[in-house]
Amino acid sequence: MILLPNIHMTKLQQIQKLVEEKGELMVMSDTGEKFELHKHNVKFNESSDLVEVDGGTKKFWLIPSKIAYFWTHDKAREE
Repeated sequence: MILLPNIHMTKLQQIQKLVEEKGELMVMSDTGEKFELHKHNVKFNESSDLVEVDGGTKKFWLIPSKIAYFWTHDKAREE
């Protein structure tokens, strides 16, 4: 599913809204790293403009402006 940005929202707000609506969101950084964001493992900090992802054994802090694109699963398995 292709997700079009809302020009009236920051990228952080767009990502936060999609995670809340869809339950999960996949993102790819501008360096090609992929992250899977879930409602239960992500925090959004507008004051620092960071997305904090709790990966269990590691935590990651993503800068929204460095996220190249994001998408959702339509199926249980991507082809």
